[in-house]
Amino acid sequence: MNDVGPGEATSPASASPSGEPEPTSPDPVELSDEEAGAVVAAALAFAEAVPPGRDAPFRELAAAAHGGVVPAERMTDLERICVLALETGKARRLGGAETERLLTVVYRRTPGGRELTSSVADVNRVLARLTGRDLQSMRLSWRTPGRYALSVSVGGVDITLALEPEGPRVQSVQTG
Repeated sequence: MNDVGPGEATSPASASPSGEPEPTSPDPVELSDEEAGAVVAAALAFAEAVPPGRDAPFRELAAAAHGGVVPAERMTDLERICVLALETGKARRLGGAETERLLTVVYRRTPGGRELTSSVADVNRVLARLTGRDLQSMRLSWRTPGRYALSVSVGGVDITLALEPEGPRVQSVQTG
């Protein structure tokens, strides 16, 4: 979450002539032997589960992971495999809690994992403002299955958190 105050602007590190940020390529992810084994197992399991002819990205990811480095061009596949294996319980079925732990560690080093870590940190910074204040109300609501809003009123501060499959985020903060 980028908090930009009135009159402030963010300035991208690099911008195109139109002023839009240039897309940056993610860094390759280096894997330990144990991490590589977990990624290879997950990628091959998904390669076996998809229809014939749609398994190539998963097999290419497995080959890259076996070599110990997942290149930038396979990052979307790496993120997809980690998320799917962790969300569906496939990681635990493949290798127990240790495979879950390894895929979580790998995912945290991907752009999606770093974004989720940042989002959680943003939510925690806002929640820290509530420490030591009296809780007035708390309410959980749902917009659609898998998308929830948690509204908290504490000591003159009203916070609404969005809890979504992509991760938590601060939806609004009101004081007064």
